[in-house]
Amino acid sequence: MENKINVKQMIGIFAFCAGAMASNMTMGLLGNIMQTYANVSPTVVQTLLVTPALVGTIYGFLVGQLNKKIPSKYLIMVCEAAMLLYGLIFFLVGGSNIYILIVAAGLAGINQGAMNTMVALQLAAAISDDAKRGTMFGITSGVMNLIGVGIQNIGGIVTAQTGSWQNAYLVWIPIYIVELILTFICLPNVEPEGKNAPAPAAGPEEVPAGEKLSMTPAFIIAIHYFFFFLFLYVFGTNVSAYIQNAYNLGDASAAALGASMVTIGGIFAGFMYGAYAKVLGKWTVPVLMGLCVIALALPIFVTTSLIAIYACGFVLGFAMMGANPYIMNYLHEKYPNAQYGQAMAIFAGFMNFGMVVAIYVINFLTQIFFGDANSMSGKFTVAAVGQLLVFLVSIPVYALGKKKAQ
Repeated sequence: MENKINVKQMIGIFAFCAGAMASNMTMGLLGNIMQTYANVSPTVVQTLLVTPALVGTIYGFLVGQLNKKIPSKYLIMVCEAAMLLYGLIFFLVGGSNIYILIVAAGLAGINQGAMNTMVALQLAAAISDDAKRGTMFGITSGVMNLIGVGIQNIGGIVTAQTGSWQNAYLVWIPIYIVELILTFICLPNVEPEGKNAPAPAAGPEEVPAGEKLSMTPAFIIAIHYFFFFLFLYVFGTNVSAYIQNAYNLGDASAAALGASMVTIGGIFAGFMYGAYAKVLGKWTVPVLMGLCVIALALPIFVTTSLIAIYACGFVLGFAMMGANPYIMNYLHEKYPNAQYGQAMAIFAGFMNFGMVVAIYVINFLTQIFFGDANSMSGKFTVAAVGQLLVFLVSIPVYALGKKKAQ
């Protein structure tokens, strides 16, 4: 009985996951938004993608502490309400002032900062079996991306058919209303201390009552992932401009599909996680990060076809959503329930901070090495070299001397 999955709770978790990646739609529409605000610096418009990460960084560090007083169910509902308001503002006043949109984009950061932590805590309560929970981490990632890619492409189609990118945000309204209802009905009031949930199976390190494990391993993993996300995010902030502006490879629909390739890759990574993680074991993360180096090199050398940029997005999405469940499960095995929320908050905070500084770091390095911060090939070259360094560091961080995660 103890190993059974709480089906009702899983419905609530999947409902939350369904809209968790909706803000990626803005990534695919960024080229259209740049056209609306042609008199504004492209870097300022790109801030629409950075603001959620900035807010997510702050909220990501705080949410683990908030959950000690506020049940995760209600924190999840706050995320969903924030996303609903984000969509409404972009729809109603999207073409009036870029700075209103930048502030409104911060609402997505509430969801972005809490998403991984809240899903992890709910899954820890819903599934006590380590092996099943590890697989379910991957499946929830797959669901996030599966629904996310649908939202992104519908947004691109709506934009192409109506001639207005603002209309794409109408898609969000029914999604988040349904999410709020299902979350309220299906999710229990889970706290990280496990007061309302069965205790999870013991991890590799048993901790005496009142004693806490050092958070140093969590910080090492989080800081390393910060650099991984920093260089990976060159795709998200540039894919729309790469396709529509730099190389004239397609319109808004093509750009939306390009942005959604990250999500499509994540779908495959999530649903296949149990299979490849079992084979790769502790080499899962290094192998995935190594593939990112190859992926980021493709748009540098192949600029006359959509195939290279699409393949790049697919592999980056696969790697990101393949590494995520591995790390979430590793941290769950490493830390007892009372510290798991804290470890996940540290991880989520650094991940979001990588997205915050990505534009500025990559543009700065591109300016230094290529003499033009807007050089598209320069940006991807900087990212590819940076990702190579991240891959090399991942070997001692994840593979050498680590116990194989399930």
